[in-house]
Parts: sequence; C-alpha cells; structure tokens
Amino acid sequence: MIDTHIHLDSARYTDRAAVCKGSARRGVEAIVVPGINQNSNLAVLKLVSDFPGLVYGAAGLHPELPSIDRSDIETMADTLRRHRASICAVGEVGIPYYGPSAANAQRQALARELLERAASLACELDLAIILHAPHETAAVALQIVRGAGVRRAVFHWHKSDRATTRAILDAGFFVSLTPEVVWRERDRELARFAPLEQMVVETDGPHPYERVFPSLQTEPWMVSEAVAAIAAIKRLGREAVAIATSANARKLFALERPICKKERHDGESNSSG
Repeated sequence: MIDTHIHLDSARYTDRAAVCKGSARRGVEAIVVPGINQNSNLAVLKLVSDFPGLVYGAAGLHPELPSIDRSDIETMADTLRRHRASICAVGEVGIPYYGPSAANAQRQALARELLERAASLACELDLAIILHAPHETAAVALQIVRGAGVRRAVFHWHKSDRATTRAILDAGFFVSLTPEVVWRERDRELARFAPLEQMVVETDGPHPYERVFPSLQTEPWMVSEAVAAIAAIKRLGREAVAIATSANARKLFALERPICKKERHDGESNSSG
C-alpha cells in the first residue's frame, strides 16, 4: 500500500520514526509527504533524507494559507529546482475553497497565478502535481493544468461533480480517496464511478477518522481501510486493489519499484557464483 498524501511534517507527529516503522510493518511500501510552505518543504526534504526508499517528498505552497505573496512562489520554485533529485511532485498547490481566502478576489487571482506557475514547473521538471481543488475549484484547476500540458496530476481527496470528474479522468489524471470512503456516500460514489486504474489512496493525516479509528492518530497504514472499502464497492479482492492503487501511485509519482525479498535473495545468489 502507498499513502499518497500525509502531512508527516506536522508538529502533531512527535515520533515520526515510530510512525514510519509501524506503517512499514503493516504493509505500507511508500509514503508521499507534500509541503505547504517553505518551512514545511524543508522539513519534508529532511524526512526524505531520514527515511530513504519509504518517504517521498513534494514541495508546494498550500492555497489555504492565511497569506501568500509572489516571493513565496519564487521561493517554492527555487526549492523545486535545487532539490529536484529529492522530490517526486509539486504540491500541495491549488485553489482556495475554505475560509476567508476563498471569498477574496485578489487572493483567488494570486492562487491561480501560483497554480499556473506550479503547473509550468511540473512540466519543466517532469514532476507530478498534487492538487488541492475541492468541489467547483476542481474545474478551474483542471483547466490550468491541462492548459499547461501537465502530464501527471492527482486531485487529492477529490470531491466534485460527475462532469468535472469525468473530464479529469478523460485527461488521464488520478483521483484520490481517503478512509472516508468507508462511510461517506459522496466518496463511495466516486469509488464506483472512477476506474481503479486512475485511483490512489491517502490519509491526509493528521486529519482524524473518528468513525473508523476513534481516538487514534492518523498514520499511513490507515489507507488499508480505504483499500478494503474500494474492494468491497468494486467487488474485487482487497489484495488486488492494494496492488493496483500502489502501482498507480508509482506511475503517478515515478517512484522506483521496490525489490521483493525473493528478487533480493536471487540477486545475492547470482552474485555469489
């Protein structure tokens, strides 16, 4: 399994090593951590260094931040270029929908400028882009990334109307589901509608899932519940869905394929004679 979106750099995670090791023991093979501002981006890069082969990082500028200016956009661009070898995506970026930023016309215009720049960087650096574009903002984000020629994109924790979702899928992009697919009908409908080949799973931690994991800190292994729900909805085996969504994530983020124990053993045998 792969958790394609968790804010592991959040201060709420006080023992990241335990989170990573525990999730790996429970079958998580990769964790994608998006950045939300410059401090976050640098913290994400540190996590990539600390947990090589397990944690993969993205650098971005979250559209819902209380304040953003053009210098922040330039700093993000510089970080992406300087650390391209350690980054698998541009993100989290997108269009504000929640809070006061959504109602501010100037801020909306700056968010579009930011997303246009982020999309251009994704093309320039051959990176995926992680999109925060809930509800009607999904159509705006789709227009921008498609117009820029972005090749790999995921609409994280996707929620929009069916026509926009169809357009996203027709463009060849991915949509992501969280453990809310266990109970929320909107998410369950997306699981029915979207083809498995364009679906990935995420936790968006530290966002909590009290309905499924009461009183528990959100950790990457919890995507297992999203996998199980998708499998039940699509009447497929749980392992088949885990394999498919992981393969989709590797394609989306251009992650290397892990070496299984048998391959490692065979390679050691061959090298020894």
